[in-house]
Amino acid sequence: MTSNMSKRAIARIVTFATAILLLLFAIILVFGIRAKKAELALEYNYLKAIEDLSASAENINTSLKKGLYSGTSNMMSSISNDLLLDSASAKASLSQLSASEESLEGANKFLSQVGNYALSLCKKLERGEKITDEEYNTLEKLCSYSEELKNKLWEIEQSVRGNGDKLSYETVSKLSKISEDEMKGDNGAVQAGLNLGSIEEKTGSYPTLIYDGPFSDHILEKQPEMLKNQNQVTEARAKKRAGEVSVVQADSLKLTNNEDGKMPSYVFECNANGEKTTVSITKNGGYCCYMIRNRDVKDKNIENEEAVNYAKSYLDELGIYNMQSTYFETVGNVCTVNFAYKEKDVIYYTDLIKVKVAMDNGEILGFDARGFLTNHKTRQLANAKITEDQARKTVSTRLTVEQVQKALIPSNGEVETLCYEVKCKTKDNQEVLVYINCETGVEEQILLLVKTETGTLTV
Repeated sequence: MTSNMSKRAIARIVTFATAILLLLFAIILVFGIRAKKAELALEYNYLKAIEDLSASAENINTSLKKGLYSGTSNMMSSISNDLLLDSASAKASLSQLSASEESLEGANKFLSQVGNYALSLCKKLERGEKITDEEYNTLEKLCSYSEELKNKLWEIEQSVRGNGDKLSYETVSKLSKISEDEMKGDNGAVQAGLNLGSIEEKTGSYPTLIYDGPFSDHILEKQPEMLKNQNQVTEARAKKRAGEVSVVQADSLKLTNNEDGKMPSYVFECNANGEKTTVSITKNGGYCCYMIRNRDVKDKNIENEEAVNYAKSYLDELGIYNMQSTYFETVGNVCTVNFAYKEKDVIYYTDLIKVKVAMDNGEILGFDARGFLTNHKTRQLANAKITEDQARKTVSTRLTVEQVQKALIPSNGEVETLCYEVKCKTKDNQEVLVYINCETGVEEQILLLVKTETGTLTV
């Protein structure tokens, strides 16, 4: 009996101990999962912070470059506002990454002062004074500093994404290398450029990044001008036009969709030889909205200039004239050519068409006229109140003017502004576009042209 009781007691003890072990294991597992989730959340927050910081540093660098070529208080005010907001954004992101304030003293000091220094120059211009060579030198040093800061940040971000590094305090500690000594590089002492004098008020406004050439991504949410008061076309007429645009037999096209929205359209498709062609024709007026042909382009047998000529010939065949090629971009052996409407001596950056050209044989793979259909109309432009010579004199003396033409550009809301587009170069051959209001003489916009083998980026 005693023996049996002992066995029962042992069994109960073993069962109880096993239950406790299983419970402990479950608790450890739950806490482990929670810890892993917390670790992943921390890594995500770090990654987002460093991406935001890198983007802000990129904007700061671009704004400083523009500041070097600003000639009026109006433009310098806009640039200083951009710098103040981006600097504040960068500092907020930096605070989430920094384990030690001392390790980032140089970067923090730079971010605290850069926008306010530009603002102090703006106030000087407003008083009718000129920016001195010494002050321009300081701007150049700040620009060099921001270039190094930007590159270092993107290097860390790419390292994390490309190599699968674990983003932790240890990884982030690499930021401590961004010190004033490292920023000196081959550009001379940066410290001199950080003695910025008195600081006054702060304001803020977001900067913009514009791709594909000046003002190309401004498709507005408004009723398309060219579709107003146009009669609705039949499906048969739309299909015929779709065949003309896509160089596909109309009979092989099938209606697959009816698009609504601001630009109601018939959508036709054709699948042949492993290629899919999609064409959208507006119901009002029967205009081609867009055309897309999907196929792989494995070879590059023509140059960019030839692609531009193919695109221009295509527009001529469609009966679309007075279009001037502006900028292009080549990705995956497909060249996207941007065209803007030009009438007499004015180029209209509001009225845009994009054409995609295959670089193997010049075939047209895409056509997008939504910008043109949205904005093109008959306009009565007022005569310029300032002369071309006055516009040239408004531009910063640090720029060499190469060409001047009139351009209509989009402004806030649905307002269009007639400007002199002044194409310039810096002493280091950076191309800059300055837009001077034809009525007021105000600098409306400054864009930096960044040319690469694949095309042109404007910022």
